[in-house]
Amino acid sequence: MKRVTALSLIALLVALTSVSPVLAAEAEYGVGGGGPGIGLFLPDLTEINAFVSGAGFSPFDGNLFLIGGGGQGGLLPGPTYGGSGWGAWIESRDGDLYAEYGLGLGGFEMGYALGGDENSLLSLGLTVGGGGAELILTEYPPIHPYSARPRGIVPEPTRFTYDSVFFFVAPYADARIRLLSWMGLGLRAGYVWAPIELNASDDGPLEAPTLAPSGIYVQFSVIFGGIGKIGDAIEDDL
Repeated sequence: MKRVTALSLIALLVALTSVSPVLAAEAEYGVGGGGPGIGLFLPDLTEINAFVSGAGFSPFDGNLFLIGGGGQGGLLPGPTYGGSGWGAWIESRDGDLYAEYGLGLGGFEMGYALGGDENSLLSLGLTVGGGGAELILTEYPPIHPYSARPRGIVPEPTRFTYDSVFFFVAPYADARIRLLSWMGLGLRAGYVWAPIELNASDDGPLEAPTLAPSGIYVQFSVIFGGIGKIGDAIEDDL
């Protein structure tokens, strides 16, 4: 169902961008800006947790904290273009067993500003790009009581690393409110879908699991930029 929804949004955005040159003739405002953001990524970790539990580690509980940024420019109403990227991670620990999962992704954005004015903006868009994910399972050796005698060789922790590179598409809805002429706040909600991936691992005893993320994300951003009337910009240049 989630894939059907994602594909439907992608088809809608392609349709909007295909007719955007005609619709952009009625644009009243120019939009530009970007900045940092934080949020949450809510992927389905069922398969990853099954692999982690099968290896004897504690499964991940909760959502992934994300941090990143991006920027875009365009017309209102009309097409918008830009780019964005972020990273997210989560970890679990059970005694001497430590597991961590993280990812990073980035891509090109194309969208359409549906409505707004000099103080607000609502748009739909699509991010297309690539990224990588990594799962690390670490078992620390037991700590022996301290002795004044030479301790000899200190045992290293046992660590297995599993990696994935993937291609993704991420439809999103984006809202922006201007607080100052040069700064505002943004809220974005979207869905990351990674249909293509390549997995690998080190010399560990287990096969590499599927690590490419798919799920909803929500991001809150500080936007440095503005929204201005196209006619006013032209008059200022004359």
